[in-house]
Amino acid sequence: MPAPAPPGPGAARYEPLVYSPEGFAASIDPADAGNLEPRLEVCRRPAPVPAALLDRLGAVPGFECVALHEGSVSLRVRGIEFARAGERGVHFGIAGRVPALEFHYPEIERLAREIAIARDHRAGREHHPYRQGPEAWLESQVRAEIAVLDASLLPDPVYGQVPAFAGGDRGVLDLLAADHTGRLAVLELKASQDPHLPLQALDYWMRVRWHLEQGEFTERGYFPGLALRPDPPRLLLVSPALDFHPTTETVLSYFAPSVPVERLGVALEWRKGIRVMFRLTGAERP
Repeated sequence: MPAPAPPGPGAARYEPLVYSPEGFAASIDPADAGNLEPRLEVCRRPAPVPAALLDRLGAVPGFECVALHEGSVSLRVRGIEFARAGERGVHFGIAGRVPALEFHYPEIERLAREIAIARDHRAGREHHPYRQGPEAWLESQVRAEIAVLDASLLPDPVYGQVPAFAGGDRGVLDLLAADHTGRLAVLELKASQDPHLPLQALDYWMRVRWHLEQGEFTERGYFPGLALRPDPPRLLLVSPALDFHPTTETVLSYFAPSVPVERLGVALEWRKGIRVMFRLTGAERP
């Protein structure tokens, strides 16, 4: 018996309302950005990282330098930040940060190597503190192998959560990239099942689209030298292939056709390396 067809664009009718200070309700256009108040700060030039420190850390497995939009540089091992370089120099530590002088460099290298040993796919020490943060680890793998995930995406720059949210931790990680033609791509990463993933991704996508329409990414220094296309950004949901929540397809079936959403299921052994197991458009089923 064939599976029932997914709901069409007219399967549900939505009527958003806004309340005035006097308590009166009025309808608003669903296409209006409404009460979105995203913040897009200026993308600043990355702070310098001492060459002597980079020489020590370069051979540490999984070491990465991630330039942040506010101008600092995050020094990480497979997603765990152990130091940061900024206007006031380098500060290092896990529980707390202290200023790093040159005689601290061997200590910083030892810390990075300890994290690399624990954060190895062969370690099998799941309860070790350095094994925590699977989304950050998945982000690290995606950054390192973004061309494996999608060959059209540029490997650099890839920005972490911009525009910023006023609230706290959303439980997912966002990356903003662009392809070789200048089209933006929003990547939402989740290492475990989360029924909220599609709607959280849509919320973030709307903010990115709004700033794109205002021309603010170019004005504020993002993607220097790249002419950004006005097309709606692509929305890529990335998760282990068996860890998309069962409701994901149902929720996506209600997305407007104007939201170009794709699901990328990666192999369960993604800590070893990114391997795409399926690539589905919209509410398609595997």
